[in-house]
Amino acid sequence: MKKKLGKIFLCQACGQEFSRWAGKCDSCGKWNTIQEESTGDRFSSAPSSLRKNASYKQPIPVDSVPEEDTERVESGLSELDLVLGGGFVPGSLILIGGEPGVGKSTLVLEISRRLVSRGKMLLYISGEESASQVGLRAARMEVLSPNLLISSETYVENAGAMIEDLEPDLVFVDSIQTMTREALPNQAGTVTQLRECTQHLLETAKRTGIPILMTGHITKDGAIAGPKILEHLVDTVLYFEGDRLNYFRLLRAVKNRFGAVGDLAVFEMHGKGLREVKDRHRVFISSLTEGKSGSVISAVLEGSRALSVEVQALVSRTNYAQARRMAEGPDTRRLILLAAVIEKYLGHKLSECDIFGNLAGGLQVDEPALDLAICASILSSYTDRPIKGRIAVLGEVGLSGEVRSVGQISLRLKELKGIGMEKVYIPSGNLSETEPIQGLELVGIQSLSELEGLFR
Repeated sequence: MKKKLGKIFLCQACGQEFSRWAGKCDSCGKWNTIQEESTGDRFSSAPSSLRKNASYKQPIPVDSVPEEDTERVESGLSELDLVLGGGFVPGSLILIGGEPGVGKSTLVLEISRRLVSRGKMLLYISGEESASQVGLRAARMEVLSPNLLISSETYVENAGAMIEDLEPDLVFVDSIQTMTREALPNQAGTVTQLRECTQHLLETAKRTGIPILMTGHITKDGAIAGPKILEHLVDTVLYFEGDRLNYFRLLRAVKNRFGAVGDLAVFEMHGKGLREVKDRHRVFISSLTEGKSGSVISAVLEGSRALSVEVQALVSRTNYAQARRMAEGPDTRRLILLAAVIEKYLGHKLSECDIFGNLAGGLQVDEPALDLAICASILSSYTDRPIKGRIAVLGEVGLSGEVRSVGQISLRLKELKGIGMEKVYIPSGNLSETEPIQGLELVGIQSLSELEGLFR
């Protein structure tokens, strides 16, 4: 079957292009996801190699490129500004992804509340809700200002023209899945529409110098719908996470052309919107952990800063033929591996026990520096002996039971000292690269067997 002119076959799951239809996508392995879509006027009868542009921008040496002094637009939320790298960069396109109902629209209005109070003019383009529905939420959150303009436009060409005419300080598009390009026959949300609408908004942002923040839904697999197509086009990708039954929301950057990647902001949902949580320790560390078995304090890296976490484990005699291994927060496969290392080198019969791991506060972390804390929490729960005093644990565990060094140890130790830890067990290899911290005792360990001194 020959590829038709102006037609293309796209996998709706991963965006892979094919020359003909197939039942299974060779890229992602999913069935019945390949659909034929029109590409509009993007294809012409002449080969692309024969089409030439009469004018082009003359290349210049890299050492002669003029520096642009861009002043960022601060959102008024210090945690959000930290994740963005200092605020909104003029002409940038930002994507916030999250599950439906997690609070993306609420976050947009919370940003609006801070900016309109400083006299900024904002344009809110909502394709999912009518202007009256957005107005009701804005009234509940007390974000009523003539500087916040609301539109229910869904055609991206009209949205671009609106942005150029009004020249607002910041634009919100909620959500990109509802926007369509009038020249394309595909329905909203398809890969072609997502790509073309995002490209149009990107060109509008660069041409006008106005930052545009757009929201996007995620799939069942946890990736933004229209997977890497949108992430490739935009300047910054933020993920808004959290259980809808929980009050806390986590915002993290997974791509940022203008700042660090991986920074984490914590928000708390309340009746009138979102509130910044600057004391993150009350979210991820329980005040009742001291003296309880199976609970260990450690520190992980989230972008450019360290975050103290509480690692919990529950070990109990199994009632099944095969013991269970489950984890919420740490990687389940890592939990299984560490349990096997403990059983082999410390002689504990963990194969007869169910093991459940957890990170307090619903945090999801996959970092080797948590290995030693996970092992300590398993041993504490198995022997029913709590940690002695205000002690934290850091280190990566190898398959032969050795404890390996971790990166950014000084940053982690300062975080643990800040929450009142008095002693920290760290890999012996990190002792030489750490400077003494007043009031914090450092104990170097080389193998798992040395963890026995932790417990009462």
